[in-house]
Amino acid sequence: MNPRIRLLVLALVAVLPIIAGCRQRMADQPYYRPLDQADFFPDQRSARPLERGVIHRGQHLETDPMVTGLTREEWLRAYEYEVPAKVEAAPISDPEKVKRAIGAPRYDPRIATNPKVFVEEYPFAITQDDLKRGQERFTIFCAECHGPLGNGQGKIWERGYLQPTSFHTKKVSPTEATVTNPQGLGMSRGYSLWGIPIAMDQVPIGYYFEVMTKGYGGMPSYSAQVPPEDRWRIIAYIRVLQMSQHTDPSKLPPAVQKLLPGAGGKK
Repeated sequence: MNPRIRLLVLALVAVLPIIAGCRQRMADQPYYRPLDQADFFPDQRSARPLERGVIHRGQHLETDPMVTGLTREEWLRAYEYEVPAKVEAAPISDPEKVKRAIGAPRYDPRIATNPKVFVEEYPFAITQDDLKRGQERFTIFCAECHGPLGNGQGKIWERGYLQPTSFHTKKVSPTEATVTNPQGLGMSRGYSLWGIPIAMDQVPIGYYFEVMTKGYGGMPSYSAQVPPEDRWRIIAYIRVLQMSQHTDPSKLPPAVQKLLPGAGGKK
C-alpha cells in the first residue's frame, strides 16, 4: 500500500473516535430538569427567573392598559416602589400598605383630585361590531351567572351558586327576585372592602377588566378563556346593558329618542 494512503487511513482511524465523541455530546447535551440544583449560579437554581421587562414576541407590555386595565401612571408608581429586604405585615389601615397595593381600588373615581388607578377609556375605539361581539361573548361566558340582563340572577345562581353583583342599582324585571345584599343592590363589593360605596355603573371600566382577568370572590379568572380584546368588548356591552335600563332619555341620540314611548315612536 502506498505510504501516503497508509498514513491517511491511520489518521482517519485516529480521528474517528474524536468525531464520534463530539457528535454524541452535541446530540445528547447536558441539561437540567425542572427545579434541579445548579452549581453554576450563586443561588443554585437551574430555572432562571426572567429579567424585569422581558416579553415574548407579540406580547403586550405589562404597562399597556390593553392587558391590565391600569393606567400608566399606576405602573410608574409601582416601579418607584422598592421592595425592602424584609416586609413586615401591616394592618389594612396602614397608609403605606394602601399606597403599595398596586391595582387595588383605593381611590374614588368621582373625586377628580384622586390618583387614577384604573383606566376610564377603552384602549381601542368600540364599534357596532365590537358591541355585537361583546354581546355574544357575554352570553357565552357571563350570562349563565350574571343573567342576560346583568342583574346577577343567571341560571347558575338559580341552582344555588353565589349570587354575582348586579350591574344595576334597580330591579330590571318585575319578576326579579329580591336578594339581600349588604352593600346594596348594584354596589361594588370590591370597592366596599376599601370603604368606598360606589355603584357598578360608576366604577371605572378598568376595574371590570381586572376582575375578569384575575377573578374576584366566587368568580374565577377568565383570562384563559377570553382574550383581552374580547374582555373590553364584553365590558362595553355591560355598559350598554346599564344604559338600556336607567339612562336619561335626554342623553340619547335624537334618532333613538324618537323610538321611546310617549315620543311619537313605538309603544
